[in-house]
Amino acid sequence: MIERPNNPETNSRRAAIFAVTSGKGGVGKTSITVSVACEFARRGHRTVVIDTDLGMANAHIIAGVKPEKTLADYIAGAAELAEIIADGPAGVKFISSGSGVKDMANLDDNGRARICLAIEELSAYCDIILLDTGAGAGKGVTDFVSMADQTVLVTTSNFAAIADAYGILKVVVRDGHTKPIHAVINRVRSPEEAEQVFLKLKGCAERFLGFDLKRLGLLPEDSSVEGAVSKRTPFSVAFPGSVAARYLAKLVSGLERFVETSSPAKQAAVH
Repeated sequence: MIERPNNPETNSRRAAIFAVTSGKGGVGKTSITVSVACEFARRGHRTVVIDTDLGMANAHIIAGVKPEKTLADYIAGAAELAEIIADGPAGVKFISSGSGVKDMANLDDNGRARICLAIEELSAYCDIILLDTGAGAGKGVTDFVSMADQTVLVTTSNFAAIADAYGILKVVVRDGHTKPIHAVINRVRSPEEAEQVFLKLKGCAERFLGFDLKRLGLLPEDSSVEGAVSKRTPFSVAFPGSVAARYLAKLVSGLERFVETSSPAKQAAVH
């Protein structure tokens, strides 16, 4: 569980919050989120994944976690924040929003605001929070992108995936979003393919939105990723020597520079 630090000075520290999003489902967003979390934890960062794909959560499935209570229970007043935190692989903590929960899928502004407040409360007691958002550009996605310090935008080289990635980018930027957004091109056959996709997205963002999209990196097509999904284990844990896992480590190194180093007191606060 995550315990409240004894040293009040640790409350001045705040976790780095990363939203991982995509315009289109099926591009590998959740698999990347869970494996990134495990790699962060392997490096000694106290890491929490919060599945904010409201009503259709599946990060816990990919991680092989069976949560007893979820954000749905928290919103309903049936559980405290500490009660919905589940243990996952590599020491990562998981909070699921619940799968197939109609009330969560239709959550109103007040409900989403309560989740955002819970995220802020939790951020005092860990190093990294990863928000696995839903796909699309609705308020159930943009609210969580807006509260994150950094956003990771996942796409593939599929034309529809690129168009939808630009779509979510357009929505959040025109809503006034100015914080960094980093592109990850997934399931590519070569670095050149990833470069073409990134430059296409970056060019559109600069020309039509006046926004500087950042390059985080790529993940190659790798059968071990699908193999890990069938095992209900993050691919970085199931196949640590795989090509995908090696490229993932580079992505995490790119994000790690945004993470504040914990104090010793805070390091002892998460068990």
